[in-house]
Amino acid sequence: MKTVGKIKEDFDMFDNDKNKNAKKQVSSLKEKNQVHIIDLDDGEFAFMEWLNSENKNSATNHIILKRFEKDKECILNDNTLHSYIKVKMNDNAPFCTYCQDDSCAHVGFTICVMQLFERKEILLGEDESILDLLKDGRDL
Repeated sequence: MKTVGKIKEDFDMFDNDKNKNAKKQVSSLKEKNQVHIIDLDDGEFAFMEWLNSENKNSATNHIILKRFEKDKECILNDNTLHSYIKVKMNDNAPFCTYCQDDSCAHVGFTICVMQLFERKEILLGEDESILDLLKDGRDL
């Protein structure tokens, strides 16, 4: 059984990390304010940021859609990791090959892209800048 002094030491050790937020891991060398985004909700936020941006290829977007092939894969540019990310489709379920996870931000972003693809005529109209990125895998 631990003594009160030992428990206090353990508490102080963990208390030193109280200002750290697991969701905000600094990963950018170019911009101090850039953070790595890690879960499905962050991916949805990054998608909305990208979709609403004036310049879809701007480095200010956390994640940029480079290409989407229905039923095959989604290629993303993660500006927080400074890396291209491939999200593969396995029976229409996205899986991130970079994170080796099906619940990371890249998957969240891809799910939003999949939904956009299904509704592209309704939501996008004639926005060629986005339509060029969305490809039906059967046509390739």
